[in-house]
Amino acid sequence: MRWRVVLLAFLVVLLDGFDSVTLGLAIPTLTHEWGVSSAAFTISLTTTTIGMVIAYSTAGRLCARFGRRRVILWSTAVFAAGSAATALTTSVAGMSAVRFVTGAGLGMIVPAAISLAADNSPPHRRESTAILVSLGLSAGPFAAGISGGALIGNLGWTSLFWVGAVLPALVLPLLWWGMHEPGTRLPPTAPVESASVRRLFEEGRGPLTLMLWASALLVFMTQAVLAAWTPQLMASYGFTPTEAPLGTAALGFGGILGGLLLAALSAGFRAAKVVVVTCAIDVALIVLLARLQLGNTAVLALVGGVGLATLASLSAPPVIAMMSYPSGVETSGVGWTVAFGRVGSVLGPAGGGVLLALGVSARGVVLTACVPVLAAAVLFAFLSRRPGAGALQGPVAPIPAWEEPLRDTAPAGPEGPSHTGNGVSDKALGDR
Repeated sequence: MRWRVVLLAFLVVLLDGFDSVTLGLAIPTLTHEWGVSSAAFTISLTTTTIGMVIAYSTAGRLCARFGRRRVILWSTAVFAAGSAATALTTSVAGMSAVRFVTGAGLGMIVPAAISLAADNSPPHRRESTAILVSLGLSAGPFAAGISGGALIGNLGWTSLFWVGAVLPALVLPLLWWGMHEPGTRLPPTAPVESASVRRLFEEGRGPLTLMLWASALLVFMTQAVLAAWTPQLMASYGFTPTEAPLGTAALGFGGILGGLLLAALSAGFRAAKVVVVTCAIDVALIVLLARLQLGNTAVLALVGGVGLATLASLSAPPVIAMMSYPSGVETSGVGWTVAFGRVGSVLGPAGGGVLLALGVSARGVVLTACVPVLAAAVLFAFLSRRPGAGALQGPVAPIPAWEEPLRDTAPAGPEGPSHTGNGVSDKALGDR
């Protein structure tokens, strides 16, 4: 069952990533067809993310009350319907409303999918599973960028959203069949209590939580600026509206490589240490991209490099949260971390839209992304010094003192298995 759950979790996160960039891809065409400026779509980009923030912040309690499988199924159906409604809109106001609903569906998926996939893996593979599932956030934009130009050129901008509606609808039966909670679950009241946001600040977890939220806000802000305005950046280099999605594809492909790099380096380094380096690389590449006059091939190569560094950094906060909070709290921890990340996703496009309206070029908007990246690097440096925060598959970090009381201390049964905090024996986890 384990491989099936992990694969389906990756697939549904990939669809989430695909749908999250479709509006950005459609904007260059919509500005011509609807006769409005790019800045006019800032409200639509922002309402999408507001819906995500609300969903992320409530995902932990909803998953605890109804189960992660049900939440994933409902959310997939909601964002599929939202994508279909987007294809039918004819105004910026209408698009803003339906994108809010779409964002609410999208926002439930990532914390539930990452947590469920990790819990269906043996303890020593939880970290790498979380990284691999989160790669869907890079693979989705890559798939959208590769197919977006052809879809828009041949079938119009609405085809992007119809694909974003049909594919989740087709995947729903697979999710119904293949998504399952692992082993024996805690009593119904315990997970709901543990999903409270208060638990993220108890037992000395306050500094960890605040640093995770702030770092997520900053790296998601950077990613949102790049995802929303890369098509405009490509246009500034002379790419046509049907060629501009290649920039999003390069960004997503680089992000896939960045996630694989993070997984590979996790054998010997903590995620927080790795992303301090990727943040520094990110700044250097963004400056080159914004300041140099380059040919098309060089532009795509640099955009891919920016995607590698940015998406590696983007994957770190939820993975660190997944590994730093005790059992029963991790879904809420991931959800709130990504919720604050999505606040950054609101601020990024909103700030970019203001700058564009003030006459700042697309290159200038992209250049401003260096500021949050540098601030995030400082926070990741502090996180890398915290014992047990985001330790990946390298040497096992010591268990934080605050986690010990939350573990199941029930004595071993006749067969002697120890138990993890979710009520499932370590032996059972290894046997699944």
